[in-house]
Amino acid sequence: MNRTLSRRAWLSVSLLPAAILGGCHAVGWQAGELCKACQRPVHKNSRTVALLDGKRAVFCCPACARSEHLQSTKTVQIVELTDFNTGQPLATAGAYVVRNSDVNPCTEHTHAPGPDKRPMQTTYDRCSPGELAFAGKPAAEAFARQHGGQVIDFASLAR
Repeated sequence: MNRTLSRRAWLSVSLLPAAILGGCHAVGWQAGELCKACQRPVHKNSRTVALLDGKRAVFCCPACARSEHLQSTKTVQIVELTDFNTGQPLATAGAYVVRNSDVNPCTEHTHAPGPDKRPMQTTYDRCSPGELAFAGKPAAEAFARQHGGQVIDFASLAR
């Protein structure tokens, strides 16, 4: 009996960390999407859907999807944006983008300290300059007045 109990106890203790790690991984996966290119969490208000060599892929923002096209030989066609103000899916036709404002959800994170215990400086980020989509020009212009940046119709940006 003692031997059976100790074997069960050993089995429980040895499998517990694996079960906890597996459960955390499963919860993290369900908690949100990761960008196809940079593996950052996809923010609700900048989610971008593109066809990547003909297959549907989710990106964290329009800038990251466009960077994927520029940095690889893959064809990237953005087919759906997200309105930054409402978080609702947005067709690319008629959409406007504010580029290079002071708001960029992808880069608003803390940097890990380097070996000298000082924050590391970012010199390049595929999501910069930031690009945020809006359903119409008035909404994009209002945002740009408050946060800076250039208002560009998506059709000309995508060219």
